Amino acid sequence: MSEQAATMTKTLAVSGITRSFRGVKALVGVDLTVTSGAVLGLIGPNGAGKSTLVNIISGYDRPDTGTVTMDGVDVTRTDARTKARNGLARTFQHGHTYHGLSVRENIEVAALGTGRRR
Repeated sequence: MSEQAATMTKTLAVSGITRSFRGVKALVGVDLTVTSGAVLGLIGPNGAGKSTLVNIISGYDRPDTGTVTMDGVDVTRTDARTKARNGLARTFQHGHTYHGLSVRENIEVAALGTGRRR
C-alpha cells in the first residue's frame, strides 16, 4: 500500500458495546474493527442484535456501555445526522420513496436531508 493510500484508510471501531432492553441483553461486550473498503456481513437469527449494533454504530441508538470511534475519535454520543455528514450512514431494509418524484429527485431529497446541496 502506498503512503498516500495508507493515510486515506479510515477505521471504524466499536469496543465493549452492551445494550439491554427491559433487562433483555441484546448486545454484551461487542468489539469490532472495520477499515474503509472492507466488506462486512452481520448474520444471525432474529433477535441476535444485528440491527441494534448497526443502530448504535450509526447513531440511531446509544449503548449502555462501550464506545464507537471513527479514526480514533469517540463518536458514541454523536447523533445520526452528524455521523452521516461525516460519511457514516446506514441503509434501511425497506426504503421509502416519494412516488411523485423521479429517481433523481428522490436522491436529491435524500442528499438535502444529510446537508448536501441539490
